[in-house]
Amino acid sequence: MKLRAIVPALSILLGCAVNVHAVSLTLQGESAGLASASSEALYASDSSGKSVLVTEVGLPSPDGGDFSEVGVPSMMPDGRVLFGAETTAKDGKTHWAIFIGDPDRTPVFRVTRAIDLKPTEDCSPTLKGDPYPVADADGDIAFMARIGEKSDALVMYSQGTLTCLARTGSKTAQGHDIAVLSFGSPEMGQSGQVIFNAWLNSPPAHDAKSSSADGPDPAHRHRQALLIASRVGGINEIAAEGDYGPNHTRYAQPFGLPAALASAQGTLVAFTAKTESGAALFLYRDGEMARILPTGTLTPEGPVTYLSPGRPGLMSDGTTAVLAGVARVPAVFRLSHQRLDLRLQRGQLTPFGTELESLGDPVLTADGTMFIGATDSEDNEKLYELGGDGAFFEVGAQDPIYKISTATHRHSIFTGTLTVNQHGDFAYLGGK
Repeated sequence: MKLRAIVPALSILLGCAVNVHAVSLTLQGESAGLASASSEALYASDSSGKSVLVTEVGLPSPDGGDFSEVGVPSMMPDGRVLFGAETTAKDGKTHWAIFIGDPDRTPVFRVTRAIDLKPTEDCSPTLKGDPYPVADADGDIAFMARIGEKSDALVMYSQGTLTCLARTGSKTAQGHDIAVLSFGSPEMGQSGQVIFNAWLNSPPAHDAKSSSADGPDPAHRHRQALLIASRVGGINEIAAEGDYGPNHTRYAQPFGLPAALASAQGTLVAFTAKTESGAALFLYRDGEMARILPTGTLTPEGPVTYLSPGRPGLMSDGTTAVLAGVARVPAVFRLSHQRLDLRLQRGQLTPFGTELESLGDPVLTADGTMFIGATDSEDNEKLYELGGDGAFFEVGAQDPIYKISTATHRHSIFTGTLTVNQHGDFAYLGGK
């Protein structure tokens, strides 16, 4: 029996122990757990930047039932939020579907059905859990779903038609079979392209029995890989465990979650992965791969000791941001034009006079603004915005970090579910 790889629930080691909070990993915890498992509501920013309730468990759904579970959201380029959710009908039957939330509409019309899962001859997906949908600027929606009894697929919904771009058993252009798809990993790049993690049912491209950085493993049967798929180009391997990357570096598992963007140079992809010499942040653009930040890199605060397997921040000019550790202290770095800048670190003051404790994975917008979720010294989870000029705000607030604020949120926030588009529109899961 093939098992689906649900990426957000994995505790992936890239040089240290980490704790999973939905799709983002912090550097402080001791065990893995999904923050969304206890979430009750979905919030998103309206056109004024204010966080508003999109929907919550117990509210009516467009299907005629009530929402009984809300999945991890993703921001669409136009400011709406895309999400999967489970609904429960009056007869008690449940099913998952994909919805769009528009925070600028009145509450009763705020949520609509996004996809008609009308099967085609070649693609008949069934949603058995959170499909983690993502969308591009053309309105195409990609998600992962069950196909039949024992197979999973990466599905594209475009102009009312479903297409299975990849499925377990599909062959890559390099001739390798896909053994397992990584649910929760897809990102949209250039129009019609989807970047995702998977495992290949093939031996490494070298003589070692395993390409794991921990040494040979005779029981190792699958190789982890980062793939790109489209209806036009098929399925191609960007990086695969056991293959050589830049600087004669051999990829090893685990691979982190990819970040992807459309740009003038085509699809940009940033991701972290372990190698035989330690973890590294990689940038793929214009068909070329570069290793831009390996562990061991010296900074004024000390050497980089680990890198988060969560999604890095990414801009269309190749600027990246990554959650890392400097001498085992959590920190966020920004890399632009071969310049490495420390942007945030544990112990820094928040707008409330408390100190930052654990940090989430950063997100970059088109103008260079950074969004990040963090927990402070009083165990409050909040969302912050770091401008290009260094001003530090709580998301939705008007005053910078140096003006102490007494405002408080009326609902809990699961910072690991933060999703932001290039315009700075955001959404997240939280409590009531």
